[in-house]
Amino acid sequence: MKTINEHIDLIIKYLSGDANTSESKKLFDRMDKDSALKNEFEALKKTWNLASSKPDKDISAINLDKEWNLFSKNINESSGKIISLKRNKKKFSMARLASAVAAIFVLGFAVFYFLNLKTEELVAVNSVLESNLPDGSQISLNAGSELEYARNFNKNKRVVKLKGEAFFKVAHNPNKPFIVKAGKLKIEVVGTEFNVNAKSRKGNVEVIVNSGKVLVYSKTDKSDAKLLRAGDRAKFILKKSEIIKETNTNPNFLAWKTRKLVFDRTKLEDIVKTLNHTYSVHIVIKNPALKNCTLTNTFDQQSLDSILKVLEATLDIHISKKGIVYEISGKACKK
Repeated sequence: MKTINEHIDLIIKYLSGDANTSESKKLFDRMDKDSALKNEFEALKKTWNLASSKPDKDISAINLDKEWNLFSKNINESSGKIISLKRNKKKFSMARLASAVAAIFVLGFAVFYFLNLKTEELVAVNSVLESNLPDGSQISLNAGSELEYARNFNKNKRVVKLKGEAFFKVAHNPNKPFIVKAGKLKIEVVGTEFNVNAKSRKGNVEVIVNSGKVLVYSKTDKSDAKLLRAGDRAKFILKKSEIIKETNTNPNFLAWKTRKLVFDRTKLEDIVKTLNHTYSVHIVIKNPALKNCTLTNTFDQQSLDSILKVLEATLDIHISKKGIVYEISGKACKK
């Protein structure tokens, strides 16, 4: 925890809005070079936001002075660093709790146990996560994705918030529609199977229905709602605030979950995009003339290395790995 210990005061200053441009730049430059610091910053930011939000009954019941003194005592007895913040009567007392939480991060302790009293979170880090929600709905969460839902989920309503990509097999309940919030888009269902991809950095969202029906919309009054049935795909374009409904033509939209890939005279350029998404890797084509090479083959539960070897042998190309990048080189394919 040495890194965050060294920068904790700057992080607190940034989160409280007191850091100037130079200090903010220093912090972000350091995070660009230190992934551990960046991860700690994101976790602390989430905790800070929780502590800064309107307190609910559970959080309000916490004796802040008692907790603050306890945290200070624990930190003073350790090698951790405690940050002294001037008390400002204009700021609510929850800021002191957020500061205490920041100090706890220096020691590496978990803090969400008393702050995150009203929500649950599923996080898939480097691999697909399979899980069930309290209502019996089945969730497959793609690597690098997060799903958040209330602890009283299914009591009055079923709402989840998605960052990344997930496949949902929703338990049927006509009295409690299941709503997925993905960026600015909402997907509302009663019971069905569908995939939501909200990984786009542009804020775009894609929804593909495997079975049943879903309603997708971005406006509160649902004036832009589109009804999707099995085989349909909707693409929400954030920049235009537009939902485009079309027929799904991608047989590999669930390959990240099933590891089954079907290519039918598919261009190498599209194959690479599919492999990058399915296996969370970075493959690049060095020679643009190779992009239009085509392949017809089916892969089922095969490793990435196995698939790459088939590509090499079939298309007469060479694939080498440099660091975390796979490079495809060779001569243009014969027509």
